[in-house]
Amino acid sequence: MAKLDGIIRFRKWELDEQRRDLAVLLMDRTELVSSLEQLDAEMLAQKSMAQNDVGTMTLGAYIEGARIKRARILDDIRKKNQEIEEKQDVVSDAFRELKTFEIAERRQIEIFRKELDRYEQDELDELGRRAFEAVSAL
Repeated sequence: MAKLDGIIRFRKWELDEQRRDLAVLLMDRTELVSSLEQLDAEMLAQKSMAQNDVGTMTLGAYIEGARIKRARILDDIRKKNQEIEEKQDVVSDAFRELKTFEIAERRQIEIFRKELDRYEQDELDELGRRAFEAVSAL
């Protein structure tokens, strides 16, 4: 049982590490989405300021740069989503492995208890037999 206990402790630690990594990836994606929303709001503000003469001349260049930046952010979000999916698979696998070892430990404990119960019953049977023989001998 001690061997499984150590393995289970290690697997729990490993699962916790994988979950922390997944949480970091999810926070990164949230930041990217926030950046995208901020860029969209900024582009909208720039379009509304295009009524003046200076705004009209620079709006085209700004919009083109913003579109390129937006495409980059969208690509980063797509890549981050792929990393998240892969990490979720790793977390699922780690969880399954942990549960396998926990089930094996429970079975091992159950077998040990049954053996102990059987041993105790054999001892009680032996005591009863001896007591019966002692009473019969009288």
